[in-house]
Amino acid sequence: MTHPRHGLVLLVAILVLAATVPGVACYSGLMLIPTTDTVGAKQFGVEFQVDGSIPTPKADTYILNTEVGITDRIEAGVDFDLSKDAEPRVLFNGKYVLLKRAGGTQALAIGVCGVGEHVKASPYLVGTQYFGFVRGHLGAIGVDGKTRWFVGADRAMTDKLTLMADYTSGDENFSSLGASYQFTDHVGLLAGAQFPNEGGDTLFTVHLVINGPWAK
Repeated sequence: MTHPRHGLVLLVAILVLAATVPGVACYSGLMLIPTTDTVGAKQFGVEFQVDGSIPTPKADTYILNTEVGITDRIEAGVDFDLSKDAEPRVLFNGKYVLLKRAGGTQALAIGVCGVGEHVKASPYLVGTQYFGFVRGHLGAIGVDGKTRWFVGADRAMTDKLTLMADYTSGDENFSSLGASYQFTDHVGLLAGAQFPNEGGDTLFTVHLVINGPWAK
């Protein structure tokens, strides 16, 4: 098992390396906010993401998200924005779970997303509490030099279907409602709606999620 101190050193090393290349990955979380979840040791996740506006569906954002579990407490990933005129096209994230109670009822994690060339990275702190019927998430994130708080909740309705909702403070941010459905052990779908805090068009997001082991 990786010692927590060794894991923190490894995460810092990853972030330093990532900051030197053009290049947020889609961290493990809800529709919009990070949680204390990770993809797991020696596991990978790939998401084909399409975003756009409604009520007349019009897609304008296409992203390939990737995530790799280095240990059970550490994950890192890279996103590739394939949208027209996207800049930058490559972004990075990393997450380290500081504390985790046996059974996963409570956890605390730190991370950073949006690491790339000519963009300001967003560090965050998030805690998760399991209440028996629902999980709650609370944290803070840096957005363009401002500290924003966020809150969210998710509930597994069945072993395949999970409902979720979240909110991030600030006029530039959103609240969201969504659901994920796991078709098989390795293929799932995440979809939902995003509502701008300052008003405007409601947005949609759809993620085709593929995951599995990258090493034995």
